Amino acid sequence: MRRGALPHGASAAGKPGEPGEPGGGRGGNHSPRAGFGAAAPTQDGAGRGGRPDEIAGDVMLRECVEWLFTPAGSTARGLGLVGETVAMGARHRRCRAAWEPHLQKCREVMLRAARMCPGRGTVVVCGSGYCLDVPVRRLAGMFERVVLADAVHPLRARWLAGKCGNVRLLETDMTGLLGQAGAWREGLDVGAIRSVAPEGLEEFEPDLTLSANVLSQLPLPVKAWLIKLGCGEDGVAQVCRRIVAAHLDWLWGLPGMKCLVTDTENRDVDGGEVLEETDLLYGATLPPGGETWTWHLAPRPEISRHFDRIRLVSAHIRSERPPA
Repeated sequence: MRRGALPHGASAAGKPGEPGEPGGGRGGNHSPRAGFGAAAPTQDGAGRGGRPDEIAGDVMLRECVEWLFTPAGSTARGLGLVGETVAMGARHRRCRAAWEPHLQKCREVMLRAARMCPGRGTVVVCGSGYCLDVPVRRLAGMFERVVLADAVHPLRARWLAGKCGNVRLLETDMTGLLGQAGAWREGLDVGAIRSVAPEGLEEFEPDLTLSANVLSQLPLPVKAWLIKLGCGEDGVAQVCRRIVAAHLDWLWGLPGMKCLVTDTENRDVDGGEVLEETDLLYGATLPPGGETWTWHLAPRPEISRHFDRIRLVSAHIRSERPPA
């Protein structure tokens, strides 16, 4: 594979020189994942011997191997979700120190919700990913069963599940739309697109449900597909908002404890100046209160030498049951 080439099915967003991540310009889909194969040897290779091109080659090889050996269905691969997932792990390796305060806050909030939970039967984690922000082993020691639910389970999550005998992996579409996207054609009525409850979770009666930094990511594969079909910006934004709102309605309507951790706003900043900001929830609102903090997603030069990319994060814990 030539340097910079993408495997079939991997997301092309963010190739160097393009406006997405992690190229030089602002904009793009604001995914926290870096473009697949676009590693930054100046950070990932810090402290390692060898020329920069050798280090970059090693990094790309690692990503390609992980992409090839990560089990996933044809829909997830066709929509680029495996490449996006692998790229998330790569960005974490490059920005590990900058991410750690955010990841630690996430784990603390989730453990707080777990300790508040009166029942200790099942905990469901929506958007488990690499489980960098999810204290899987601690949860496995507190609950009879831990269900990790995501469209793609990377190798690290599979290794964690194997180490904990009561952790189950569930491959699921959190929006119910990914399987439909391949059949959409130009001229599609975007007003008719409606997100549905996550597949495969109806069999569980969770004592605790965690939505783990997935809310803002749910619309992105659908958004990319609709843009590819030439759908208008306003219509696409409305679909994204409905996807976000549907997940919130589903989560708050569940029995038991609920914990939401999500990024809400993207900001590109240069010192104290905000160069660009984007509402990641498309106008959908969260409950009042909660806890907030800043996630230093991409300190320079991860995306650009001229600005840092940060995220505003919000966490909410709710215990009330829905009305009968």
